[in-house]
Amino acid sequence: MTLLARRAIVGVSAQKPLLHVDDTYRRGRRGDVVTLIQEWLCLNLCDVMIDGQFGYATEQAVKDFQGGTGVLPVTGEVDPQTYAMLIRPMTEALRPIHPPADATMGQMVAAYALQHLRQRAREAGGQNRGPWVRLYLHGNQRPRDPKLPAGADAWCAGFVSTIIAQAAPTLGRDLPIDYHTNCNHLAEDAKARKRFISGESAVRNPNRIPTGSLMLIRKSRAKDRWHHTGVVMQALGKVVRTIEGNSAYSTDDDPSGHEVCRQMRSYGNLDFIVLD
Repeated sequence: MTLLARRAIVGVSAQKPLLHVDDTYRRGRRGDVVTLIQEWLCLNLCDVMIDGQFGYATEQAVKDFQGGTGVLPVTGEVDPQTYAMLIRPMTEALRPIHPPADATMGQMVAAYALQHLRQRAREAGGQNRGPWVRLYLHGNQRPRDPKLPAGADAWCAGFVSTIIAQAAPTLGRDLPIDYHTNCNHLAEDAKARKRFISGESAVRNPNRIPTGSLMLIRKSRAKDRWHHTGVVMQALGKVVRTIEGNSAYSTDDDPSGHEVCRQMRSYGNLDFIVLD
């Protein structure tokens, strides 16, 4: 019986995540797919060392996951059905959303952001690492070796870019802004396309910031440097509700984190990108 059918993927790059395997992985196997299995075990709260070696601990973690599903046979081996269940959050996050006839780009961006939030997208195996990070950064992530160059921008910008890349083809439209993994590049692109709205203008009229716009956080004492971004879910008179990647449930001056989560921010150092 097929437990999870393959689904179409909207808006992912040529560096596609591995959403299906044809082989069975068991104790004694090594390699990148085993590493990926271990990451997904951790994301499913079956914590195990992520070392690319399918040993006794990984076998037990697989059994724990299989037993917790209530439908998989408890074998300790990762066959295509077990793998499909492991990575189901990502297949659900990438599932196309059928838009209403009058849907705007912003509304679809917000809908996809909510879909990723519900699947608890977050890091695994260290800061700026794991399957979700690689999805948002087109296969990139921070290297394990601290002596190597960082190798990846923070994934907040990659998150919003991926969401936009899902929304645009859903509506049969071109991208309103290019894919970027850097907040400064997002802002520069938006200015070139006349989609940038300063925070000073927005706070005078929050109605100019529709749902699905992008929020940018300016660096302290800098007018043209930004260090974080997210999707606007609601712009109110004094605060903005958002969904953000590479964040956490805090509102400090230097936001960082490990997940996709909701936030509430004041207008103080915010600027915006309007997509409609």
